[in-house]
Amino acid sequence: MSFSVQTPTYSGPFDLLLRLVYQQKVAIDTISVSNVIDQYLEEIKHLKQLDLEVASDFVLVASTLLMIKASSVAPLDTSESNQPQEIDSEELDDLTPQQAQDLLVTRLLAYKQFREVARMLQARSEQHARMFAARVLPLPDQLNYTPNFLEGITLRTLAVICADIDSRHQEFLLEASHIAKKRRPIAVSIAKLDQLTREKPCVQFAQVVGKDPTPVVVVENFLAMLELVHIGFVEVQQAQTFGSIVLQRVQGTQTTAFDTSRYAGEN
Repeated sequence: MSFSVQTPTYSGPFDLLLRLVYQQKVAIDTISVSNVIDQYLEEIKHLKQLDLEVASDFVLVASTLLMIKASSVAPLDTSESNQPQEIDSEELDDLTPQQAQDLLVTRLLAYKQFREVARMLQARSEQHARMFAARVLPLPDQLNYTPNFLEGITLRTLAVICADIDSRHQEFLLEASHIAKKRRPIAVSIAKLDQLTREKPCVQFAQVVGKDPTPVVVVENFLAMLELVHIGFVEVQQAQTFGSIVLQRVQGTQTTAFDTSRYAGEN
């Protein structure tokens, strides 16, 4: 607010006067509201055009000061002034002069804060309204390099493509060979162990699996050994628990290559 007032106790902007009254730095009973109004009317006479916003602010501040001044001189019942009570913003009759003054000034200061925020938002809105985001467009000489993906495509061609894609819909199972090593078929392990026992009729199981075998190798050869025992090609001996396992070829058994066809498809 650009309007300034001159009083015996205060000289300066009119809206600052209200804040000083609220902070109790200027006594309300020392302010002549009529003198302030006269000064404002005199100020209006020198204005070429009346600013409605400034005028509305003045009326609001002046009316607030007038209400504060009126409540400070009105006779009030202060018998319950020391009791805590909820302030009703619509009725000042039950308030002390100081409470009424604080209430009115607080409401006016809140109003002014909203006005300032509204001005700031309006200014920001007007500022952004004048801004336009830059659009990235290809240069005219670059348009010829852009491929035409729809060239030669008709509705019939598109329908044929869609039908072909739909006919290819099949269930796809991910191969696990890249995750875990493929196990050797059990038939291969049986054939190798059968050949070994034919060439060497007495052999220890530790010699079959070799030095530092993996668990997979141990299991594969152990299952092959059990299968040869089952069909009667080898006999197994173990002197003590957890002792060495000895494989002994049964005499008179098959001496030709082992037939693995019966184990086809088994892993």
